[in-house]
This record gives sequence, structure tokens and C-alpha cells, in this order.
Amino acid sequence: MRRITLAAVAVAFVFVFSLSLSMQQPKQQKGEQKKAEAKKPSVPIKNEGWRIIYGDPKAKVKVEAFYPVGSPGHEFVLEFSRKLAESFPGKVQVIVYDWTKPKGADEFSKRGLTCGCFIINGKMQVTYKGKTLAFMRRPEMMGWNFDMLKAVVGAEVEKVYGKGGSKPQQVKKTALQKSGARASPQGVVEIFVPCGLAGPYGDLARMFQKQNPNIRLRPNVTGIVALLNQLQAGATPDIFLALGTYELTKLAEQGKFVEGSLVKCARIPLAVVVPKRNPAGVKRLEDLASPKVKKVITYPFNLSGGRGAKQALEAAKIWDAVSKKIFTPKVPDQAKQLLKKGQADVGILYRTCLMESYIPDQPPIIEHDLVAVQTIPQHLYEPIYAAAVLVKDGKNLDAARKFLEFLKTPEAKGVWLKWKFEPVEETARPAKLSDKSPLFIYAGAAFRPPLEEMGRTFERKYGVPVKFNFTGSNCLLAQIILSQQGDLFLPGEEFYVRQAQKRGYVLKSEIIGYFVPVILVRKGNPKGIKSLKDLAKPGIKVGLGDPKACAIGEISEAILRKNGLTETVRKNVVFRAMTAPELANALRLGAIDACINWDAIANYPWVRPAVETIPIPPEQNVITANPLAILKTAKNFQAAEKFLQFALTEGQQILRKHGFTARNDLPPAYAKSLFSPVKATK
Repeated sequence: MRRITLAAVAVAFVFVFSLSLSMQQPKQQKGEQKKAEAKKPSVPIKNEGWRIIYGDPKAKVKVEAFYPVGSPGHEFVLEFSRKLAESFPGKVQVIVYDWTKPKGADEFSKRGLTCGCFIINGKMQVTYKGKTLAFMRRPEMMGWNFDMLKAVVGAEVEKVYGKGGSKPQQVKKTALQKSGARASPQGVVEIFVPCGLAGPYGDLARMFQKQNPNIRLRPNVTGIVALLNQLQAGATPDIFLALGTYELTKLAEQGKFVEGSLVKCARIPLAVVVPKRNPAGVKRLEDLASPKVKKVITYPFNLSGGRGAKQALEAAKIWDAVSKKIFTPKVPDQAKQLLKKGQADVGILYRTCLMESYIPDQPPIIEHDLVAVQTIPQHLYEPIYAAAVLVKDGKNLDAARKFLEFLKTPEAKGVWLKWKFEPVEETARPAKLSDKSPLFIYAGAAFRPPLEEMGRTFERKYGVPVKFNFTGSNCLLAQIILSQQGDLFLPGEEFYVRQAQKRGYVLKSEIIGYFVPVILVRKGNPKGIKSLKDLAKPGIKVGLGDPKACAIGEISEAILRKNGLTETVRKNVVFRAMTAPELANALRLGAIDACINWDAIANYPWVRPAVETIPIPPEQNVITANPLAILKTAKNFQAAEKFLQFALTEGQQILRKHGFTARNDLPPAYAKSLFSPVKATK
């Protein structure tokens, strides 16, 4: 069932039929259909209020339709559904779910859908005569018709019942088909476009196609989650237009994108958004901690917007006060609508959502019921970018590259500004040395406290601004591969630098410190945990890092393997964190009883009062080195080299200040416990 659901949410737009497959009905045929509609239906119909069922329940081909039945413009849904069941009696059953009814809405939400669609035997995306199709929204909007739907369902009937199981309607060939001419495939570029970027995309597409008349852009516009699911399920458009780059990380790890093809188009600012009446009196981010604010809505935390919202709240030191008030809708597009309906007092949303168009080449819709009372300062969260990237195995990457090059032009950048996005680079304060461009450092999330202090000290001393991207180490490596940008790389362990080195991204590296794993328990150690073996005791809720996302996850697995505890402890694991700080936070909030984490995390000011540390003996432990690498993509090599030397000298004292193990401070007893990246890859 899960595979079917993923397939169902995978696509949200029809890939338009070429003229050669157009099946417009002649006037005479339409007249005959109108007469037929007046006749009594020849298939059983069952109306349950929230859903209407056409056809034989024993039919092996199931077609499901999800629409607001009865709403203006959706009259076609029941007509098409009935005609499908009548066209294939006994072989096709059609179920129409009305999402305006509570049960229908539950089913719609359960499938993760964002717009109306027809699903054929669990598949929304189908291939017919070499074309990839989906039947979404209204036919006149998306360029499909009943004959197309009937032809695809007929093909499914033949597949299930064998040849002769269906008799598809014969369609008169077009002049183009008779001549044998074909549209050049080199001229079509398929692009996945999130709804939130449909407005600027429409302007960009019109400008690009005017300059490149031989290239036709074919967009697939829907919610970001549906598009990501479609990529995960194996779809291969030529370009993915991203509403934030964080959500591309896992797909990049799987090799879905062409390395180095990412183009950052604009920054997407986050804002504190309230209903027009603003009943809670919110004026700025800090007001979210007020008792007057009962509910806060934002995007899911696995998306760039939700991640940025959490970072901003943490940086403003109000996360603890606000976190229990936050709720996130399953479908991010609903966040704005729920806020408008009064289901939250305030939202942390993209500022651009107050002026957007869900359909390309349409004027923007200005939100008059919502107000952005504050644009959240950029220094409180990592920049969120609207970006474009080439999808590996796309069918027309040469033409797609032309579009990406166009996105770099001044006229294209101007389009984003029109739609209230921000330039990719902030207007920075002038550096003391005008020839020094800012440094950009990819760093494991656990390094945030000492690195941010290093960055401030380095900028004061040398006049070079330092920007960071903090997240799980494996995610960082994927971002480097995807963007081919950045100056330095500091992951949680050496394995990731070795991987980057193999791919040719590293110029040089030096070890600046070490992470020593420990067991962290809640204050007072209520479960009496004293050793690794105690993590396997019944009733102990254990948290570990995700080995696919962060270094502490991989090292924890290595520790359990070393001590023969993998299976026994795994039974008690109730939480997998994307980063080491996230793991500590789960412990602090009582979601888990214990975790394996870095010794340095225990010294975080917000962690120290709530936890106790249990050392892991050297012979049972696995230690990891922290190499700081200069990347070959560095734009300011001189400053990058200077920062590396700074980290090896003055930076060592800053590491010690924050409770980290500096380069020369590792006890000799741990020397044999160092993690081997070479062994780990075997």
C-alpha cells in the first residue's frame, strides 16, 4: 500500500500531449455524447455521500478520482467517471472521493495530495505511447481530455485482462500524423516547478522562449512535497526548480542530480506573518514567546522553510518557549490557508507567499488577509535559496543547460526581485580589506558554538566575513557535490573528507580536534544507566544519530558493532536524529532516556544543566578526528588558508573554551580507538 501511495503523490501536473496525440472530438461526436448522457446509466452507481462508486466492485482495474464534487468547474468529474465505467463494463470500477466532505478530505490528506487528480490502479503517472502522462486538475487548464484518459485506462484494461480486453475508440489521424512528421525531442525541456515559484517561473519561461524559439519548456507545477516524492520514485525531468535547497540533499546523496549544475536564483526571506486583525498583538519574532500566542504555524522541519524557522527561534533563544505551540501541516501549501482561517495566531512563512501565483504566466494574487509584521533577520537562519538543478538522466540536458545559463543573466535576476524575492548575496558590510571576499564554510552541526566564535574573531582580525552552513556531515557532502561552491569543509569525522577527496573536491586538510563519544542521560540518571550494555535493558528509550545523515550516527553504529550490541540496543531505539544537537535536545525534553553523543555536546550551555555524562572506556569506544579541509571550489584561497592556520592556533583555545577536545588534547589511551575511514568503507 505504501508504494501505491508514493506513486499517487509522485506527480501533480500533466505532461502535455503533442499535437500528434491530440484527440479533440468532432462536433457530431459531441452531439451524440450529449444524447447518450440523457440515457439511464448502464453501470451500477452507489452514492455514499463522501464518495460515489461507478461499476462492478469485482473489476480488476480501479480508477480513483479526488475532487471537490459539485464545485463550479468540476462538473466533468462525475461525467468522466460514469463514461469510463460504461466504456469498460465489468472491467473498470471508478470511485470518486469528494474532498469537501470530512471522510473524503481524510482520504485526500492520507494520500498526500495537493490537487485534484485521477489515479489508475494506484498510479498517477502512466506511460502511454512513449509519453509520460498524469491526469490532474481540470482538463482545460492542464491540456488533457476524456479520450486521453479513456485511452490510458483502456491500455491498463488490456494489460490486466489481455489483448482484446478493451476496444479503444478509433481516432482520426491528424495531418501531422499522416505526414509522419515528429516534433524534435531536442526542443522540449521538462521542468518541475513548485507552486510557490510558479509566478516567477512564468515570467522567466516567457522571456527565455522569446530568445530561444526552438526550445519549448514543459512545466509540471504542483506542491513541493509531491514533486520531491516524484523524483524519489524515479521521475527524470530535465530541471528541478527548488523552493529551498535543503530538501535536495538526500536526493543528491542518491546521485539524482548532475554534479555542479545547481544555480542559485534568489533568496527566499522568512517573515513573521499574522492575520490582518492580529489578535495576539505580534510585532516581532520574540513576541511568539508571549502567553497571548497560543498556536504558531510553519512548514515541516524537513523542508528548508521549517528548518529555517527552527534555526531562527533557536538563535533568538526562544525555541523552548515556542516549540510546544508549533504545528506543521502535512502539506506545506496549507500553512498560509490555515493561518487565514484563524487556526493559528501567527506563522513563520515565506514572505513571498503573500504575493504569488499558483499558475505560470498569471498575475500575482496579493494576500489582503495576512500581514508580514517582520522580515526575520537573515543572520538568524541559514539562507534559503530558490534554485535550479539538472536532473541526471533527463532527456534534453543540452537545452536545459541553456535555461540554467539564462537564469544567471541580469534580466532573469530582475524577475525574482519583481516577485519580492531577495538577491542571492546579501549586501554585506564593507570588509576592512576590499579585496577579501567572504568565506563560506560547511560544518557539522555540533561545531556551531566554537566555529561561530572563530568566525567573529577572524572577521575582526582580518576583515573577512565568515558564513556557515551547519547541518549533518553527510548532508554537507551532498551539498558540496551538488553546488560545487564553498571554501572550507569541517565534518564530524574524517570519513567525509576522504569521500570529498576521492571526488576531487579537497586541496588540503588538517586535523583541528577530536570528538569523543559518551553516553548522555537525563539529570539524576533516573534509569540507572552506567554502561553501554545498560542501553539494551528493557524499557530504556534510546536515541541515536541517523548514520545516513550525521557523523554521530555512523560512529554510534561502529561502537555498538565493536561491543556486539547492535541488535540488542537497536530494539530500544525510539529516535533517530539528523544532527548531534537534535539528539541532545530530545534527551533534554524527555523524549529519550539516553543517547550516544559527542562529549562536546554535553558542554553546550543549554544541554549541560539537563544531562549527566557517562564516559565510554577507551577499549569500548570509537574516537573520530575533525579535519578542516580547504575545497578546490574556494573563491578566496588566501583567506581560506589563513582561516585554516587560525583554527590550528588561536582557534584551539576557542575549542577548549567550549569543551571540545583540541588537536593536542586527546589522551593517549584513546589513540587505538580512532575511527578508520578506510575500514568503514569495506
